[in-house]
Amino acid sequence: MPTTQADPGSAAGPGNEEFALLTDQFRSELLVHCYRMLGSVQDAEDQVQETLLRAWRSYGNFEGRSSLRTWLPTRCCGRSRPIPPPSRRRALACGSR
Repeated sequence: MPTTQADPGSAAGPGNEEFALLTDQFRSELLVHCYRMLGSVQDAEDQVQETLLRAWRSYGNFEGRSSLRTWLPTRCCGRSRPIPPPSRRRALACGSR
């Protein structure tokens, strides 16, 4: 008999597949949001994964007063890495400041 992973959201929220269906449509927006804060695609991808995991675990606290589209970014904003100082930011491609 195959074993299944414990589902922390089972009592009040969706399972793995259902949560993926609910959130996949916002994944690219969340990636852009994280990239703007972090300045690195790899860091942004890691942050999106961490954010979706935290959101899945805390989905029972989602009261539905807002949409998932507005709730998901709040799961990452409080826990993202600090914005690098201006000297470490990338230069603009066009050469202007």
